[in-house]
Amino acid sequence: MAKNGESLRVNPRVATGLLIGLSVVAHLPGFGGAFIWDDDAHVTESRAVVDPGGLPTIWFEPGSVPQYYPLTHSSFWLEYRLWGDNPTGYHAVNILLHVASVVVLWRLLAGLGVSGAWLAAALFAVHPVHVESVAWISERKNVLSGLFALLSTVAWLSWWRAEPGTAGRRWWLAVGFFAAALFSKTVTVTLPAAWLVICWWQGGRVGRREWLSVLPMLLLAVPMGLVTVWSEQRHIGAGHLDLGLSALDRILVAGRAIWFYAGKLFWPTELAFIYPRWTIDSASILQWIYPLAAVLVLFALWCQRSRVGRGPLAAGLLFVGTLAPALGFVDIYPMQFSFVADHFQYLASIPLLVAAAWLMVTRRYPTLGGAALLILLGLAWVRGPVFLDNANLWTDTVAKNPRSPLALTSLGNELGAAGSHKLAERRHREAIAVDNEFPDAWVNLSVELQVQAKHDEAFDAARQAVRLAPWLPRARVNLALGLTDRERYDEAVEQLEAAVATDSRFSAAWFHLARVELLRNNQSGFDTAVEQLRRLDPRLARDFEPSP
Repeated sequence: MAKNGESLRVNPRVATGLLIGLSVVAHLPGFGGAFIWDDDAHVTESRAVVDPGGLPTIWFEPGSVPQYYPLTHSSFWLEYRLWGDNPTGYHAVNILLHVASVVVLWRLLAGLGVSGAWLAAALFAVHPVHVESVAWISERKNVLSGLFALLSTVAWLSWWRAEPGTAGRRWWLAVGFFAAALFSKTVTVTLPAAWLVICWWQGGRVGRREWLSVLPMLLLAVPMGLVTVWSEQRHIGAGHLDLGLSALDRILVAGRAIWFYAGKLFWPTELAFIYPRWTIDSASILQWIYPLAAVLVLFALWCQRSRVGRGPLAAGLLFVGTLAPALGFVDIYPMQFSFVADHFQYLASIPLLVAAAWLMVTRRYPTLGGAALLILLGLAWVRGPVFLDNANLWTDTVAKNPRSPLALTSLGNELGAAGSHKLAERRHREAIAVDNEFPDAWVNLSVELQVQAKHDEAFDAARQAVRLAPWLPRARVNLALGLTDRERYDEAVEQLEAAVATDSRFSAAWFHLARVELLRNNQSGFDTAVEQLRRLDPRLARDFEPSP
């Protein structure tokens, strides 16, 4: 990418206003949405967030929230004090964070002398693949970490350009923003490597000063990365996954994912919340085309750097490097459903969007740039309403990925909540037909059958769920309810004790344990369960308080 400078033809304030306007308009369709999917676990049903005294818990008790992103959950804690269960405020903050990132990105690119900096920021502002990150409240971790990552980059580059020994405060500012990015989402661990790539692109070399400046970042990145892996394994469920992927399989996943993400950036149609999960076969020659093609493209750009410049190779390296944590080399919970997701490339999209903007500006295709903005804005408007509520989300997902067991059973839950129990049961059974070892579908089917008074079938489904996922507390609680109905109290207690042993913060399990201990006249067990319930969810504990 040539560094011809940013030539603004309008007042910078007007340019900033246009970026803000585009960012807000692009994400207005999802602004009035409800909480969706796991938003309850992160916000409305998170005891650490709801409890006024929960802030220290968020920071010093890993596992108190679904993922150890304490700055993200601290923002939820603060906002819960402001607007409680009203999702509008959370949506507004997500949009504002995205707006701020767009403006910072523009100034960052302009400072680097990138032609088309404003257009690149505008493309980032309105691109429909980012709707998922902005409209989904739980993805606050993306927009918050993204802003801190960009601010950290601005500070580090300011330090880098300064005379050695004259800008120490800027380096410390970069460290501070980098730490904030990590505490928002640890996918930003690749940021120091990105700075070195930018340094090489701008100056043609990476010297001792630059290497030494990023080494201390490892003292932050490594432990945070390990905590995230532990959290995924222990609390999110990745530790129970058996994806059956060899090292060669993971290379195939990564190679195909790179091209998938690039394709969605340049042809963003049929965007889905959960994409079909690919069948990976390391013996297939065709599947090796993806990683080999990625390597060949990077190698060709290296060979041609003297003719086309270092910019294209830098863009490719930044794109692949920023994606690296989500390319399948480490198991994460969503990989059981799909190897890719739109929100995984929130920051990684920037280098390729910059390259596209640079091409349009330097090749003098301003009309194409304007058309691209309008098309992307229109696609963002189409995408936004999908995230208004769970019913829209899962209906759209099933339409685009009808063999997703998660989408099918989740849609079944929405139908059941709306009173369409026969349709709900059908969706749960469709999910099981796709994957009869998906425990969530068996749990949900059991609940739906119980509602329809099909008690024996419900009990069988609950037992199947526990057989498939003995580590899933919801499955054990569900089975315990069936055992309680059959007055098999001792067995019910065994299931509930196993549930709280797996997740000691699962208040529903403690609630039902207290109820069963009361039924079998075990005062000590009842007292223990109620005491835990008072600590976790005082509202539920009130059901066991003596009447005044």
